[in-house]
Amino acid sequence: MFPKKSTSASLGPRICSKCGLVIHDDTARSLCPDCGATTYPQGYCPVCEDYLRLPVGALCPKHDLELEAGEPNSINPIAPGQPVSWVTVGVLPDSLAAAAPRIRLEAEGIPTFLEGERMDIPGMYPTGGVKLQVPSDQAAEARIILSQSWSLPSDEKADFEDLL
Repeated sequence: MFPKKSTSASLGPRICSKCGLVIHDDTARSLCPDCGATTYPQGYCPVCEDYLRLPVGALCPKHDLELEAGEPNSINPIAPGQPVSWVTVGVLPDSLAAAAPRIRLEAEGIPTFLEGERMDIPGMYPTGGVKLQVPSDQAAEARIILSQSWSLPSDEKADFEDLL
């Protein structure tokens, strides 16, 4: 039921298989200090952004994602106080048209910036559109995401045909 014991101290907190005690110390103890039962690495859900009282490899009950081992990855790759070089990955007519691609990129953990966005009123200032920008080190990944098709699977389209 539980994964094999690990001797690595970098796997984050451990949890007791019997009493449920969470152990946060830096030593890789394989036995619970309270009851003596075997401990296992506690799984981390990147969507919940938290450790759960489940083993690594189990599914998060909310998101059906496999729980990860170790320290959580940084969601925001931009360090405070560090300059960021922004690259344009798309030019859209206005900020409303840029909303869906921007949300999609940010959902993937890529920070975005809209250059030319003015008061969120389309056409108020003729600028030739807004530029969707991302940090230069994530531009290639952003272009791949933006090139993907975002349509409903064919079995779900039937549910929405009467609305179209």
